[in-house]
Amino acid sequence: MPATKTLPQCAEDAIETAIAEAADEEPVVLWWDDGGYLRDVVESVSHSLGCEFHAAEQSPLELRADAPRDRTVWYVPQAHNDDVDWFQDVENTGGVVEAHIGKLAARCFENDRIQAASIRTAYEDAAERSRSRAANGRSRDHERSPSDLSDDSTTPRSQARGDADESDREQVAKTLFRELNGEGGLPTLQGLQTKIVLDGHDDPVQFVLEHGAENLPDDPDDLVKIRDLLVDDGVAAVEGITDEELLVRRTRRWAVAEWLVEEGLDTSLLDAEYRPESSSGLGISRPELQSLLSKVDSERAEELAHVYLDPDARFWHDVLRTHDDPWELADCPVDASLEHELWDEWTQAFHAGEYETCTTRASNRHRRLETTYGDVPWTHVWEQAVEVAKLAHELETWEERGDTTDVVDLYGDVDDGTWQIDNAVYTLVVSGEPEHDLPEEHPATATLDDLRTSLTESRYLDYLSDLGDLVVDQIEAGSPFVGENYAHQFFDQEQEHLQSGQSVALFIVDALRFDLAHELAESVRRDLPSLEVDETAWVGTLPSDTEFGKAALTPGSKFSFNTELDDGELIPERNGREISNYQREKILKDDGWSYIMQSEDDESGWSNTRVAYYWNDLDKAGEEELIDFESVFSDRIEKISAIICEKIDQGEWDRAYILADHGFVSLPENVDIDDIHPPDEAEKVTRRWVAGADLDENTPGVLLDENAHLGYLDDDTKVSVLADPIRRFRNRGLPDARFYHGGVLPQEFVLNFVTITQE
Repeated sequence: MPATKTLPQCAEDAIETAIAEAADEEPVVLWWDDGGYLRDVVESVSHSLGCEFHAAEQSPLELRADAPRDRTVWYVPQAHNDDVDWFQDVENTGGVVEAHIGKLAARCFENDRIQAASIRTAYEDAAERSRSRAANGRSRDHERSPSDLSDDSTTPRSQARGDADESDREQVAKTLFRELNGEGGLPTLQGLQTKIVLDGHDDPVQFVLEHGAENLPDDPDDLVKIRDLLVDDGVAAVEGITDEELLVRRTRRWAVAEWLVEEGLDTSLLDAEYRPESSSGLGISRPELQSLLSKVDSERAEELAHVYLDPDARFWHDVLRTHDDPWELADCPVDASLEHELWDEWTQAFHAGEYETCTTRASNRHRRLETTYGDVPWTHVWEQAVEVAKLAHELETWEERGDTTDVVDLYGDVDDGTWQIDNAVYTLVVSGEPEHDLPEEHPATATLDDLRTSLTESRYLDYLSDLGDLVVDQIEAGSPFVGENYAHQFFDQEQEHLQSGQSVALFIVDALRFDLAHELAESVRRDLPSLEVDETAWVGTLPSDTEFGKAALTPGSKFSFNTELDDGELIPERNGREISNYQREKILKDDGWSYIMQSEDDESGWSNTRVAYYWNDLDKAGEEELIDFESVFSDRIEKISAIICEKIDQGEWDRAYILADHGFVSLPENVDIDDIHPPDEAEKVTRRWVAGADLDENTPGVLLDENAHLGYLDDDTKVSVLADPIRRFRNRGLPDARFYHGGVLPQEFVLNFVTITQE
């Protein structure tokens, strides 16, 4: 039965009736309001009826201090007291209204006065409980006006218990005012009764599913009311229950069953009292839990993840354990038993080599949990499971991607090259160990680390070793990189754009490996979508060390690059002169370039039409921050991306390039390095290469000489470069770094050059 009037309308009726029945033509109407929650309502209605309004602030006697001359409403925010005779004349000549918010709310249901009396009783019982607690030494609420009651928030019962300013009476008053103030329509009597019992909530099932036992009312009668409301809503499993913990457990178990059935679970597997019926809304609307979780904010959703994926609260373990294919139910995110069954099945498929299936399933489960709960440990684990399955698939199939006799194309194909394996390893390492945030009982805590480790510290090393063997075979076969783009020829090939009067910016990033360069390119595409961003594979200098790579990338119209031994040192030269940092800066400035170092604070050079910006932090981080440099790189890439996008967006360059001098190999944390003795003939020794005039084919590594046809090695200079990722030449003083370059793995010398132009 719906209400027929609002609180203001009933207040108006009460005052008009009192005026009409008064003996005096200009009467005083005395309104007694136990609790003081109707002040604003009574004041507003009084003014609308043309009455003056006076309220007692401290004592009713205050009202006698100023005798009324016109029609007036005296408002007293307390219960009527028969022991005082201060207002006998008013009672005889004027009118008296004795109505608190509970009594006035009952009048709103004119068509069902008998049942509506329960509203008045609920308020008075709550008031009595509040007085009882106050008498026992507990803080009593300050009286509030209806303006204080208009807050739309609903307060869980546990907060009301712990906050002395939130009494039972105020909770009931807040609900009555909010529902009957005329905003948003008029409630039904049953709906209002439900909200009174549930502190403003209108759905008993969702209240219990969300708030649990600690938020249920203390009063046994109220608990019985909630139980009966649950039964009326189809939760037959709580019929006859009077224990709040059991009531919550059975309601949640019922709701999980409802969602499982929605996803395809056979109802015959469930106990009769847990089988969802049509009256529960199944088949008509979403399951109760699904509806609840779609409404709560992210913080509350995270809390509920710990409720419904808690291993200590498995709802249907026995049923799910015997289900043939738990992945048929994977769209249900509310049972730890299902979560565990899904992980175990996923792990079995992974060990069986079904990586594409594992990727698809993990992606779907991750999407479901993320949509439901947001940023929680269970979501992170499935997110990493996707990366684990992808990497395993890539390591399994990398040789099928392209021609293994053309290692540059095999590795450096922008769309499908095996550089993506490095990126997958990088992503996997950076994502950390999410299983550590899960409850210990989750099976991922015992399996995910082994899967991750086997990929990044075993199978990845095997891949690097096999890839190195392909490079060695290609070099030893002669003319290994015929037809490829050589980094030392880059500016010759781009001279049309560099010397045509166009404005150009160079971003030369030390140790920018292929996958990191791709990440930068993607960042520019996202931030500056109006620009055209192209990526191209280039063969860097060998050995792939900074001094040779940067020398090869020195712009100039007349540039003959070569490397040769000079008094035991392998040095880079331009037109027969060694290129040092100072000389490179001088050459650039002489050619009209602004030369800017990342470590410098001077920003003035950016206004030039020809800018060369050098970022050295990646190489420095790799050499010095040896333990967790993947995360360090992630941070550095974000910074350089922000700089590049800012400068390109602010500048008016026709073209910009992101270039790298060399890449690097990132070894696992746990790996045994084979320190080998350099040959006696070596004149220059580093970790990944040795140089000398008398090196022969027996030197460890692969020999680079005039037969390699690289185009920049002096006829008398030979360099032997290591391809095996876990070998290095002994070189005193060098750390046990995970970060290597200078060798002949594609990660070290196949580079991704990015060209950015205005469309």
